[in-house]
Amino acid sequence: MDWLYSAHVLWFLAGVVFLLAEMALPGFVLLFFALGAFAAALSAWATLALGGQIVVFLAVSLAGVGLLRRMFLRVFQGRVQARADDAPGQDSAPDDDAAGKAAVVTKAISPAVPGEIKFRGSFWRAEAGVDINEGEHVVILGLTRHDAGAYTVRPATGGKQP
Repeated sequence: MDWLYSAHVLWFLAGVVFLLAEMALPGFVLLFFALGAFAAALSAWATLALGGQIVVFLAVSLAGVGLLRRMFLRVFQGRVQARADDAPGQDSAPDDDAAGKAAVVTKAISPAVPGEIKFRGSFWRAEAGVDINEGEHVVILGLTRHDAGAYTVRPATGGKQP
């Protein structure tokens, strides 16, 4: 039973905990700490000292977050097929080119709770500084700063938008 308390097993279990937490929490950051813990487990198995294991953990985790997170977000958020009135063969994805375009709220938005909009035939998370009810038309201001898969919107002025 002493093997259970060995460094490489503890690092491995820490990696599993990080993976489980990643599945429960949004953000796509804990995955890289799990990879760092697995790398530290390998270094512990190779009998690297504790200080070296911590350096391996931090280096792999931070390098993963810094170098791979944006790419992984693009890959795993995916793309959806464009609507018929979009250019043929073009995919729809959240981008700053959407600024100024109209969308419809499908889940109510408030300053404290993000909602959802329908734009280009897809559903996207949306945030606003005011309350906006379901079914109302909005204008997209751009991507949110903290979430690459969400838009910041404002209510549309005037009548119904297309």
